[in-house]
Amino acid sequence: MRRALGLLVFSSLLGACGSCAKDDPVKTMPAPDAAPVALAEVLPRCRGEANRLPIGEGSVVGDVAVSEAGLAIGVVRSEGGRRVAALLRSGLDLADPRTIDLGPSLGDDPPPMPRFHGGAAYALWLERQLADAGPRIRTLKVSRIGDDGKPAVVAAVEQQADESTAFDVAWSDDAGLATWDEDAPNKPDASYPSLSERGFVKVQSLTAGAHPRVASPESSDADSPQLVARRGGGFWLAWLARRVEEAPSGVEGPGEDKSFRWVEAVMLDAKGEAAGPVRRVSSDRGRAVSFDLAVTNGDLVVVVQDEAAVSEGGGARLLRYLAGANVSAGTDLVDGGVGHALADVVAAADGSRRWLAWSDVAEHAHLTTLGAGLLGGATTLEPAFDGARVLAEGKDGLYVLAGDKPEIRRFTCH
Repeated sequence: MRRALGLLVFSSLLGACGSCAKDDPVKTMPAPDAAPVALAEVLPRCRGEANRLPIGEGSVVGDVAVSEAGLAIGVVRSEGGRRVAALLRSGLDLADPRTIDLGPSLGDDPPPMPRFHGGAAYALWLERQLADAGPRIRTLKVSRIGDDGKPAVVAAVEQQADESTAFDVAWSDDAGLATWDEDAPNKPDASYPSLSERGFVKVQSLTAGAHPRVASPESSDADSPQLVARRGGGFWLAWLARRVEEAPSGVEGPGEDKSFRWVEAVMLDAKGEAAGPVRRVSSDRGRAVSFDLAVTNGDLVVVVQDEAAVSEGGGARLLRYLAGANVSAGTDLVDGGVGHALADVVAAADGSRRWLAWSDVAEHAHLTTLGAGLLGGATTLEPAFDGARVLAEGKDGLYVLAGDKPEIRRFTCH
C-alpha cells in the first residue's frame, strides 16, 4: 500500500530584515488573514496481529475460502521433488493447520480452488490424463471434503488440455455449474484477420450425465471465465473478449500484437443455458486485464482493471459497471495510477461488505471499502501490504499472503 502521507502544513511567510543598514527602512509583510492550515495525516486502517500461518517454502498459494468453520486454502506444495495439489485447512485464528492431499499437480496447473457450499468444504482441481485416442485432456474434479477430512469426488468435467488453466465453479441453490475456456480451430475472417485460433468459453452442469455446451458467441475470442449466482436462481457468466489491434501500414513492433480486451456477460439458467443475450460490459476499445464479479440488489456488479491509461504513463484504471436491465456506463473507482499488479476485490464471508486492494505504479498498496460497487470510504496507504496479496475476509480479520517466506497473516481493519 502507499506510504503514509506526511503532515502537510501550509504557512505564510513573515518577511523581516535580518541585517539591515542603519538607514534602511525595515520592510515587513502584512499579517496573514488566517492561522496556518494543517491537514491531518491519513493513517493506515489495518493493524497486524500475531496470528500467522507459515506456508511451506516453494509452495504456490491460490484462493482462500472462509466460513464459520475456518479457512480453506488451495496450495500446490513440494514433496520429495514432486508437486502435490492440496487443500490447507485452519481455524479462523490460523491455528490447528492440517493438509489434505488431492493428487499430483503437473506443469503449470493452478492450485486447487476452495469453496464452501451447504456447510461443506469443496476443492476444485485439475487432473491430467491421456485419452484412448491420444489427445491431451484433463479433468476438472469437484471433491467434497468429508467430516473425516477425506476428499470424495462428486463431479468430474473433462476439458481440453491447452495452455489456459482458467476455470470456475459456482452453486445457485443446489445447482452446480462449471465453466472453463478452450482453444478451437478457426479460419481467419475479416473480423479477426490475424487469429488462427479462437477461444471459447464452455459450461457444464455438475449433475450426472450432463454434457458441455459453448456459452460464448462465435464473434468472441473468449477466455478467463467467471461465474456468480443470480438472485432467484441461475447464474451470471462473464469472460474477457479480445480483438487484435491492427498496426498502421508498414509499422511493425516486437513481441505480441497488442489487443483490445473487454468484458462480456450473459445470464444463464440453473442448467447453464442462456437466459438472455450476451452483453458487452466494458468498452471494446479498452485493455481489460482482469475483472471481478458480485451481485448487489439483483444487479451484476463488474469491477474491471483496464490498462488503457487516460494519459501516457498514467497507469491503469479501475472501473465499475452495473449489468441489470441495461449495462451502465463505466464509473471510475480509481481513474489512473494503478500498477501492473492485479487488484483484489475481497468479499466478507457474510457478504456485508467488500474490500478493494490495489497497488500504484510505485508498488505501494492502497485499501478501501466498496459499497454497492462504489467506494464506500477513504482510501488508505497500507505499508504492511506492499508486495502482499489480500486473500479473504472473515468476521475476525482480513487474511493476507505476505513475507519473503510465504505466510498468511491476519489483520484487523476498520
